[in-house]
Amino acid sequence: MRLKKLYLKGFKSFGRPSLIGFSDRVTAIVGPNGSGKSNIIDAIKWVFGEQSKKELRASEKFDMIFAGSENLPPAGSAYVELVFEENGEEITVARELKRTGENTYYLNGSSVRLKDIRDRFAGTGLGVDFYSIVGQGQIDRIVNASPEELRLLLEEAAGVSIYREKKKETELNLERTKANLDRVKDVLFERERQMKSLYLKAKRAERFKEYTAQLEELQKIYYGNVFKRERKKLEFYQEEEKKTNEKIKNIQKELVELETKWSTLRSEFGEMDQEIERYTKLLEDYKKRQNDLVEMKGFYSSKLADSENRYVELSTRLDELEKRREEYKKRLEEMEYIFKGVMGDYERKAKELEEFEKEKENLLSRFSEKEKEFLRVRDEISKLEKQILKLENELLRIGETLEDLEKRRKITENQILTRRRELEDKKSEFKEISKRVEELDEEERKLTEELNAVRERLEEIEGEIRRVNLEIDAKEKRLREIQFEKEMIERDMREYRGFSKAVKVVFEEKERFPGLVDVVSNLIEVDEKYSLAVSVLLGGTAQNIVVRNVDTAKAIVEFLKQNEAGRVTILPLDLIDGSFNRISGLENERGFVGYAVDLVKLPSELEVLGGFLFGNSVVVETLDDAIRMKKKYRLNTRIATLDGELISGRGAITGGREERSSNVFERRIKLKHLEQEMEETEKQIEEKRDELASLKTEQENLKNQEKLVQRELFELSRKSSSTKTVLSEILRSINQLQEEVENLEKLLVEYRAKEEGLNARREKIFEEIDELKQNRENLQKSLTEYSEELEKEKKILDELNEKIFTLRAEVGNLLETKDRYEKEMRDTGKMIERIARETEDIKLQMTSLEEEMENYRKFIREHEREIEHLKKEMDSVFEAMKLHRSGKEEKMRELQEVENRMNELKEEKERLRNHLHQIDLALQETRLKIANLLEEFSGNEEDVEELGEEQLEEVYRQIKDLENKIKYLGPVDLTAIDEYEKLREEYEEILKQKEDLEEAKRKLEEIIEKTDREAESLLFDVYQKVNESFNRFISLLFFGGEGRLNIVSEAKSILDAGFEISIRKPGRRDQKLSLLSGGEKALVGLALLFALMEIKPSPFYVLDEVDSPLDDYNAERFKRLLKENSKHTQFIVITHNKIVMEAADLLHGVTMVNGVSAIVPVEVEKILEV
Repeated sequence: MRLKKLYLKGFKSFGRPSLIGFSDRVTAIVGPNGSGKSNIIDAIKWVFGEQSKKELRASEKFDMIFAGSENLPPAGSAYVELVFEENGEEITVARELKRTGENTYYLNGSSVRLKDIRDRFAGTGLGVDFYSIVGQGQIDRIVNASPEELRLLLEEAAGVSIYREKKKETELNLERTKANLDRVKDVLFERERQMKSLYLKAKRAERFKEYTAQLEELQKIYYGNVFKRERKKLEFYQEEEKKTNEKIKNIQKELVELETKWSTLRSEFGEMDQEIERYTKLLEDYKKRQNDLVEMKGFYSSKLADSENRYVELSTRLDELEKRREEYKKRLEEMEYIFKGVMGDYERKAKELEEFEKEKENLLSRFSEKEKEFLRVRDEISKLEKQILKLENELLRIGETLEDLEKRRKITENQILTRRRELEDKKSEFKEISKRVEELDEEERKLTEELNAVRERLEEIEGEIRRVNLEIDAKEKRLREIQFEKEMIERDMREYRGFSKAVKVVFEEKERFPGLVDVVSNLIEVDEKYSLAVSVLLGGTAQNIVVRNVDTAKAIVEFLKQNEAGRVTILPLDLIDGSFNRISGLENERGFVGYAVDLVKLPSELEVLGGFLFGNSVVVETLDDAIRMKKKYRLNTRIATLDGELISGRGAITGGREERSSNVFERRIKLKHLEQEMEETEKQIEEKRDELASLKTEQENLKNQEKLVQRELFELSRKSSSTKTVLSEILRSINQLQEEVENLEKLLVEYRAKEEGLNARREKIFEEIDELKQNRENLQKSLTEYSEELEKEKKILDELNEKIFTLRAEVGNLLETKDRYEKEMRDTGKMIERIARETEDIKLQMTSLEEEMENYRKFIREHEREIEHLKKEMDSVFEAMKLHRSGKEEKMRELQEVENRMNELKEEKERLRNHLHQIDLALQETRLKIANLLEEFSGNEEDVEELGEEQLEEVYRQIKDLENKIKYLGPVDLTAIDEYEKLREEYEEILKQKEDLEEAKRKLEEIIEKTDREAESLLFDVYQKVNESFNRFISLLFFGGEGRLNIVSEAKSILDAGFEISIRKPGRRDQKLSLLSGGEKALVGLALLFALMEIKPSPFYVLDEVDSPLDDYNAERFKRLLKENSKHTQFIVITHNKIVMEAADLLHGVTMVNGVSAIVPVEVEKILEV
């Protein structure tokens, strides 16, 4: 790939479109400072997306757009286009920035993204990170770079920055991983502590759930069996109730039948006597009273039954409350007992914890003191080891230095001999070259004289050329004036200016008149010397219109009349008379010029017009001639003089001079004069041009001669300069060699002195190392003892921490248990008090019910006694009736039987009602038990295995045992199980994270190690290649010699090492850069720069005034470097050095006029001359 062209429009100082072509090898760009040369480099960077305003030397992006100048307005946009050639095909890349802020990139004419351009040129060295552009001052930075900065240059060439970035990123990830690992460890520790705290709660909750599950199962069995039995009782009582109700119903039915029968029997006694009636009525009254008493007794029995039911309910509730109170009291006693135990455990554990804390504090104090002592001893050992290492390193350096000194001493001795031989050779060479310089100076003087002579003649010719050019300009100006004046006259003639209106109107409408010829003045041709006389003779007839026939004349007259355009005289050729007579002898008179008709010229078809206009009018030379001839020949014709005087046929003389010429032929005469002058002027111009061409030819020949002499002089000057430079270099080399010999001799003395000093120092170091090692051994023993003690105490401290941690967890659990028991004891006490209040209330209700039931029983007994009394009274009445009834005994007996049967049934009914009441009480009690059982048992009774009495009692015993176990567990937090399980899962997850982080840490450490290895290998490989190339370029620039990059630091890795430049000029020892001249330093920098370029080649390189520090001698060397490398790549060099320009295949000049940069063609010879 090669850069072919650069096109700029509106970019920075390039306000006008500019095109720069590039050579395939070396292109030089020259021009004064501030002309805009560096803007060309900025343009190349800008096209490839450079964003840094510092790199582009701008304060904002719109600084890229031309800001305008005095003569040129600001540009609307900045446009830069680069044209490359690759495999015979052109590639164009461009960028445009508009003032609206629109920024567009183009690739082969198509709008693309910056990323597309970078992708297209990836790996070519082109793009945003240009390493192919070497700016001003970069050479100085390379030469004066520190060892670390040189390493960074090599790293940049090797691309190690990618590895460093990767390592940096990996190290950041490693630090984050370590931080995460530490955080995870802290979280794990906290989770372990929380798990230990929750473990006991969770276990207690698990036992609670286990006991509760067993209790529920046993309760299901027990209450299921009890439920079954109570259901059977309920069914039995319900059946018994049903049977009893059925019996009462049957009795009631029979009683109804008996009462009906009794009423019937009673009615049969309606006809009895008064006594029987009275007894009957009395019996009825007794019967009614008996029924009322029975009803009252039933009412009170019902009330009594209700009260008894309520009493049974209250009694049952009272029993339950008593039972619950006893249970709560027992639970309270148990809790108080447990609470005392918990408080005892808490106080004992708290005291034990306090003792452990004190013990830990004392142990930490002792541990801290010992640890400080341990660290102090370790630091002392570390210091001793550093001192030993330092001394051992010093020993190594001394050994290496002694070896080096011995080598150097031998080399120095050899160098002294060599330098002395070189000194003699240089002196001989100096004499020869001095003679050659004198010869070259003489040749240069002669050529200079020849060149001055040529230049003097050139100056003369340039003066003549300027003169001829001025004359040509004046002639061309006069030619243009003549041309203008001629055109004005011709226009006046075409437009008939100066003629009457009528004449102008006729000729404006000449298409109307086919026979129209012209006015008289335009048809006559006359010699200039006769023109004034002929004009006087014509007078006003000069404006007469000539036509071919009368018809045309009539048409013109009619046209003028119709349009009222004026009057005109018309001369029809078919009507006018042109005859005249000549005067005999007149032609021989002195002063006679001729007949006017003979002095004018007319077309052959207009000959009649001459005779008509002039007749025999005569033209003479003077007025005297005219008067003389008039008198002598008594002429009656007009006579005109050449000066314009006129004698009429009757003798009137007209003469004088008007301000404005009255010559009707003046225009035509002037036109003729102008044509003649034009022809003459053109001829003169051509002659001057021939003269100018001749002068320029001579000038060109002289210039060629000047160039030839100048080239010879330049070549001679270059040879002289080069020879003088060589002579100066030889002289400098002689001085340097003399100085080197002196320095080498001094150095030899220094080497010997240093060897003695180093040997003495080495012996001293051996003694110091032995002493330090002995001290280190003693301290190491103390360190081992401290380490063992610290390890033991650390073990004790760890055990103590574990105990403290466990005790803190136990104390915390005991505090929680204490709080729970206190709360439960308070709740239980409140419950006992509430039960006591409810018990008292029930007892008061039961006392009231007992009094109420006693009253009901009393009423029932009174009614029963009264019923019994009535029964006896009725029996007495019946007995009395038996006595008073006769014949009706059978009826009476039957009535008595019915009455007795009714009483039996009533008693049976009453007994059944009492039995039914007992059944109701049993049913209520059973239903209440079943209702209470439903709170304990909610399953299907069919699923419950039926147990015997002993088995059921065993189940009940197990239930009580489990209830006691549950009570002794105390308050239970069932959420502890889920919390513990969740915490355990979190712990396992965090543990897995810890393992993952440890694995990630290991892998990241491996990546860092691998990255370091790869970067070291890459940097070392590049270092070797750069060293090889650097040595080659040094040999090329210094005509031999060696150049090396040496590793100077003792770092373990080359990535941390420093580098320094070592130069050995031909036949000399290694030299530091500080001892080299400024130009030599610049050459060294260029050699290293070109060596770095070889590592990462680019299609082209731009060198911006890198040769500024070089003198002519070193510039010659740089020129060799450019020519050598231009075989393989393309160089664009911005320079002021004429020697460097010689290496260019193509030169471009940059100049600035009125603030606008422009590309101008440059002649190499002129640049070299300057």
